[in-house]
Amino acid sequence: STADQVYGDQDMHEVVRKHCMDYLMKNADYFSNYVTEDFTTYINRKRKSTCHGNHIEMQAMAEMYNRPVEVYQYGTEPINTFHGIQHHEDEPIRVSYHRNIHYNSVVNPNKATIGVGLGLPSFKPGLAEQSLMKSAIKTSEESWIEQQMLEDKKRATDWEATNEAIEEQ
Repeated sequence: STADQVYGDQDMHEVVRKHCMDYLMKNADYFSNYVTEDFTTYINRKRKSTCHGNHIEMQAMAEMYNRPVEVYQYGTEPINTFHGIQHHEDEPIRVSYHRNIHYNSVVNPNKATIGVGLGLPSFKPGLAEQSLMKSAIKTSEESWIEQQMLEDKKRATDWEATNEAIEEQ
């Protein structure tokens, strides 16, 4: 679900998992306090694709991508919110939590957030789509104007031909 929110591609799941586990290991002094088993054993278990993430991984991803993570379950208000190290105005990563084991991506179709938190300089989500839309509108307007000019020219030519025919009689 986080791969879909951050990269726009669920196939990036393994990359997100690897980065998350690497982040947890780098910050073992902090995160090991919240794990009841041996921390290395925990990390090795969580690296497997058959093992689901939990609140610890959600906190790590909020910090990694510096975006809040909102978790929804059976309602429109988040049941839990995780925050990054620095607070930004970036859109949160939104996930729904199912059967106490699985998260799904919750996407606002009207607001692009893919790529936020990846550290790309001057990145603005949706900018490419806006640029493409402006270009398509401009092309459409130019095409319409050309068509109108062509129609005007045809009418003028028809008028001139009719006028010449009248004068010849």
